[in-house]
Amino acid sequence: MAFNKRLPSKKWMRPTTSKTRESLLATLAPYIEPTSKVLDLFAGTGSLGLALLEEGCQEATFVEGDRRSLNFLRENVGSKGKIICGLLPQALQRLAGEKFDIIVADPPYNSQEGPQTLLQLGAYTNEGGIIVFEYHHKEKYPEDFKDFKVLKSKRFGETALTFWQKIKVED
Repeated sequence: MAFNKRLPSKKWMRPTTSKTRESLLATLAPYIEPTSKVLDLFAGTGSLGLALLEEGCQEATFVEGDRRSLNFLRENVGSKGKIICGLLPQALQRLAGEKFDIIVADPPYNSQEGPQTLLQLGAYTNEGGIIVFEYHHKEKYPEDFKDFKVLKSKRFGETALTFWQKIKVED
């Protein structure tokens, strides 16, 4: 697959393993539409967003704050998506008014940026949209929050995935 062409072995990067990525894609498959917009946060190499494009999503936006990772991201993404350089959660402000159907995030393990970013994603998620976070299994992420309900949680060794879906808010 094209998104695997360059996965660096750098200490500051922790690319999603193929087993975890395959499970993530299999779980998201029923939610992927030809019009789906993807947001890949803490994008690193861009492998998650690129995999979702290959699965049929229409467009992807990648956000990465580590300048050392940006060269890998730019090389892998090329013209396949929009790249935003900025630290999360502050970089979300640059997406004001945009909404996404699928949001994937792979924040650095044991960082506060992951949970802080998650709690701000309601404004960027379409109704029925899915948010997926990859994190260390000992980290504390919320079950249900705001307008989101947990669809599924999985564990792969030290790695955990949680899938939340935005529910319709009754007036």
